[in-house]
Amino acid sequence: MKETISIHDLIKALMDTEHPFPTKWLYHFSDLEPKDQQVLEAAWMSIPIRRRQTLLQDLVSFAEQDPVLMYEKVARVALEDSDPEVQCLAVDLLFEAEDKKLIPVFLKILRDPERDESVRAAVANALGPFVCLGEYGKLHPTVLKEIEDSLLDAFQNEKSNLIRRRALESLGYSSREEVPQLLRKAAVIDDEQWLESALFAMGRSADEEWADTVLDNLDHENIAVRIQAVHAAGELMLKNARSYLLKSFEEISDETLFQETVWALAKIGGDGVERKLNALLESSQDEDEAAFLEDALELLNFTEGESPMGLFSVNEDMGDLLSDDFYTELIAEGDEEDFLSRDEFDEEWMRYVSDDDEGDDSDEFTYGDFDKDRFG
Repeated sequence: MKETISIHDLIKALMDTEHPFPTKWLYHFSDLEPKDQQVLEAAWMSIPIRRRQTLLQDLVSFAEQDPVLMYEKVARVALEDSDPEVQCLAVDLLFEAEDKKLIPVFLKILRDPERDESVRAAVANALGPFVCLGEYGKLHPTVLKEIEDSLLDAFQNEKSNLIRRRALESLGYSSREEVPQLLRKAAVIDDEQWLESALFAMGRSADEEWADTVLDNLDHENIAVRIQAVHAAGELMLKNARSYLLKSFEEISDETLFQETVWALAKIGGDGVERKLNALLESSQDEDEAAFLEDALELLNFTEGESPMGLFSVNEDMGDLLSDDFYTELIAEGDEEDFLSRDEFDEEWMRYVSDDDEGDDSDEFTYGDFDKDRFG
């Protein structure tokens, strides 16, 4: 018989500091009903602070492992906590929510000098995905401008370098004319943390203008800088980075650098990449590493136009548009206004199927919400 756990049971267990909170109950915080969210909100500040911190840490960990879990409603409650650590963890849980209602909340926090530096830096970072949405035309231009103006103001006027760097990283998605010069200046500051942030933002720019800067830092002596350069090379799909990355595994001892190098190669694709990733998979003695490499090989298949689901298969003459039924099915479970119009969809599809140049980086089909990449 399935165990029935109410929100009151969850709160009672959180209050009971004499016993560990049952791990299996964490799933019950996913996708709370509105009335349960209200009950939790009313009791929230009565829960011991250490329990609030631990709960949010556990929810962040669970959400990373299972993207189906939806803890946004708990995060909205926790965002009003008095503890900066809890607030930062709440922002972490809301990072990929893409809920436009969060924009004014995040902007208010960013502009509030009374808020803790770490929290303001966290929301500056969380505004990045919204800049990206705006660049794809999924935000009203005035809303995008307000976000960009706030990030530019934070970058130019904040005393905290942490807030300024996070603002710059989010502006990496922006096509505002001010941004390239900011990135150039950040990259030459005599502070390697600024170089990290500049490289991260360059990777988000989708602009090969930064190729030389990224390539120059692939072998940087500072491992953190090197990681960001490798990440940017993957984001920008720099083919000139492939040879170096393929040869670099022999000297990689850092796990994060290893993963970023694998991921970058899967994004770049081309000669020798599949062979290398398969060799790494065959020699791997770690289950998690093997799973990661298998995911990378799937990404490589997509990069090289071999979708395992056959989503992009077309008929022999490569000229038929997708049927109305298929287009309707694509938008049926989402908000239609978030996707391309039918005419735009057909135009994009025709561009995709008519380009038979296998080496052309532009041969990539995008359609609204379905074209998702990781945010770094």
